[in-house]
Amino acid sequence: MTVKISGVLKDGTGKPVQNCTIVLKARR
Repeated sequence: MTVKISGVLKDGTGKPVQNCTIVLKARR
């Protein structure tokens, strides 16, 4: 699964996540 960060990252619910880097690290 490839994750591209281009300004706004959306999670599984489809809501924009500002702290995308923190969320990705927490899931791994």
